[in-house]
Amino acid sequence: MRPTAGLAGAFVAAFAACRQMAPMAPLEPQQTLETFTLRQSYQGRLGWEMQASQAWLKEDSSAAILREPRMQIYQEGRVASRLRAAKGFVQTATYDIRLSSQVVVNGVQEQAELSTDELHYSDQKRKFFTDKPVLVKKPGSTMRGRGLEATADLSEITIFDQKSVLERTP
Repeated sequence: MRPTAGLAGAFVAAFAACRQMAPMAPLEPQQTLETFTLRQSYQGRLGWEMQASQAWLKEDSSAAILREPRMQIYQEGRVASRLRAAKGFVQTATYDIRLSSQVVVNGVQEQAELSTDELHYSDQKRKFFTDKPVLVKKPGSTMRGRGLEATADLSEITIFDQKSVLERTP
C-alpha cells in the first residue's frame, strides 16, 4: 500500500505545481468568429476591407488574430491593391495591421507584386513597412532587398539593401 500512496502523493504534488504556473485564461480569445469582415472608412468613403476565414477577438487588448486574411485597399472608390497572407493581426483601436506567412500584395494600377514573410500596414500613414526580405515584381523588373516602405497602392516603393534585375526587351 505504501508505494501506491507515494505515487499518489507525487502525482498530487506535480499537479499542484502545474496549477501554480501562469493561468491560461488571459491567452484565450474572448470571441471566436467565422468569416470575419472589418471595414475602415475615411470621411465616409471606404478605405479598406479585410476578410478572414476565422478571427479570435481579444477585447481586453483591442486586438484580433486572423486566419487567412484577405484585404482590399481602396483609393477614390476603386480597388488600389489586394493583399493575402496565412496569418494576420489587427489592432482594433488603431486599425494597424500586421500580416505574416506568405504575404502577397498586388498593386492593381502599378501591376506590381510584393512578396514577403511579414508586413505591417499603418492605417494613419496608409503605408506598408517591413524589415524582412522582400521581392517586388513589376513589368520589366524584379527587385529584391531587405526592408521596405511603400504606399498602399505600391506606386511609391523604397526598398532598403536593394538588388535589382532589369529584363531586356526583345
